[in-house]
Amino acid sequence: MPKHRKSKFVRREDSSFWHVITMPIAAQRSLRLDDTMSSFAVQHDVTKILDGLYVGGRGVVDDLMAIQSLGITHVVNCTEDIPNFFDDTLEYLRVPVPDDPESPIDEYFPVVVHFIQNARDKGQTCLVHCSHGMSRSATFILVYLIERHGMSVLEALQYTRTLRPVISPNVGFMSKLLDLERHTHQLCSVDLQKYRKDRFAAIEELVMLSPANERVVDA
Repeated sequence: MPKHRKSKFVRREDSSFWHVITMPIAAQRSLRLDDTMSSFAVQHDVTKILDGLYVGGRGVVDDLMAIQSLGITHVVNCTEDIPNFFDDTLEYLRVPVPDDPESPIDEYFPVVVHFIQNARDKGQTCLVHCSHGMSRSATFILVYLIERHGMSVLEALQYTRTLRPVISPNVGFMSKLLDLERHTHQLCSVDLQKYRKDRFAAIEELVMLSPANERVVDA
């Protein structure tokens, strides 16, 4: 976790929602997309989240040349049916989770976080994918940012959507993320009822309006 970090939710005089003031400095540096890769990423449905971490859908998973051009060495396959196309070349972790709000996705949080971290610790790169790079794979990306980069659910959702706007875990998965946030950060930053009504709503419409969510974290 970055050592020099302050994250604070404060009530702004010019706004009716809790505003995320800052994000981890190390994350800010590493989360910027290389402009030269943007068209490639769109074509292959893959998005860089951090150095050594991508999220995507099925568009890239059967294209070894594309995968290797991104330096991907590890793959988390969050589907039940998409094959591990290159298991003789890449290291795979299959997480057979249906995109169903009732799926116990949280049972896989620790193993996926460990798998991603292990790849990045070696200077290698991990792709987390499902069918569309929207719900299942996105959930694990958010978990990683919450656990290893100290972000709240709101911060992680806000950040990843700037890179990949379709990111929107189903309501059941969001509930699991908020459970993790309460356990990890002792707060709840997203209003689940608002999210239930419109999971694609703008970030400022999803903020949990509660003084209890004000925090300052120095890691």
